[in-house]
Amino acid sequence: MKDRFLSPLRWIGDQLFPAICPVCGEALAPGERTICLRCRWDMPLTDYWTGSDNPAAAMLRKRIPDLHQASALLYFRHESGYRAMIHSLKYGGRRDIAIALGEMFGSELRDSPFFDRADVLVPVPLHWSKRMQRGYNQAEEICAGLSSSMGIPCDFRALKRIRRTRTQALHRDSDARRRNVEGAFRLRCPDRLRGRHILLVDDVLTTGATVTACAAAIRTALPEAVISVATLAVVRGHTRE
Repeated sequence: MKDRFLSPLRWIGDQLFPAICPVCGEALAPGERTICLRCRWDMPLTDYWTGSDNPAAAMLRKRIPDLHQASALLYFRHESGYRAMIHSLKYGGRRDIAIALGEMFGSELRDSPFFDRADVLVPVPLHWSKRMQRGYNQAEEICAGLSSSMGIPCDFRALKRIRRTRTQALHRDSDARRRNVEGAFRLRCPDRLRGRHILLVDDVLTTGATVTACAAAIRTALPEAVISVATLAVVRGHTRE
């Protein structure tokens, strides 16, 4: 009875306030969810999960000793709708985009021979003050989507950001980015991750400074930790393709 009453209200709401694709800005058609089919089809996918020596992994292996694997779902295109989409999930409250892209990415990683042994998803943490300001951590929402597709658990508490840092986008130089996040993370519950293959998750991979600092914090407490990295987007110029 309740559903019969709510269905007309939902229809009216859809007509007055149609869901909009965050990439192209067009109204979603019936059956489309979060991102329209055309923009899903045109998405600049990296296919990094199909090869062990992909550019993201090659770059991060110079910074993270014994990194198991790394991948990104799509290329971060400046001045494009896909950049606007990433900006919306990060700053605009669009947690649904992070979850949807995480699910999409997880379906690729689940079938990849390089990520099929991951045991736990660990998001790059936000400082508590930034989390309160933003209302959520976008990396946790990406993890939720990945977990749904990959069938592996998330751990949102093991890794902590112990000091507030400036937004990395304010630092163009790779050394400045590294100094900004150096020592900013601590693994506070080592036993939760001991003996597990950790998939470290973030939104955008640029120079790799943030995930490198996270990996260093994990390895300080767990020197033998197996670490892989997954990010939704990668800035192409920094991977030297």
